[in-house]
Amino acid sequence: MWLLVLAYLGGVLTIVSPCILPVLPFVFARTGQPFLRSGLPLLAGMAVTFALVATLAAVGGGWVVQVNQYGRWLALLCVALFGLTLLFPQLSERLTRPLVAAGSRLSQAAGADAKPRPGASFLIGVATGLL
Repeated sequence: MWLLVLAYLGGVLTIVSPCILPVLPFVFARTGQPFLRSGLPLLAGMAVTFALVATLAAVGGGWVVQVNQYGRWLALLCVALFGLTLLFPQLSERLTRPLVAAGSRLSQAAGADAKPRPGASFLIGVATGLL
């Protein structure tokens, strides 16, 4: 009995941890839709993404150490690009336009008034897993 209580409390504490909070709106947005067509693909997408990222981290750990110098230059280029986007709003708008359009299409495809599609829910789960 104590094991069940501890497991329940562990789940509650997991939900209130800061890394889970950004994911909750996506999960709760699926409450009024069928679980098999909306909730399950979302959770499957998240699980697949977590597994792939963990596998890449485990397998690629040694490789990352070897290419560390190149990673530094790539990180410096990314920081410079982000700085330019802060200085020039037009550049920021141009760079984020494809991502905003893709998110808008996914959001419309998985909206509350639309019929739930497992593929769109799976992609939202993948995106949430990367979050």
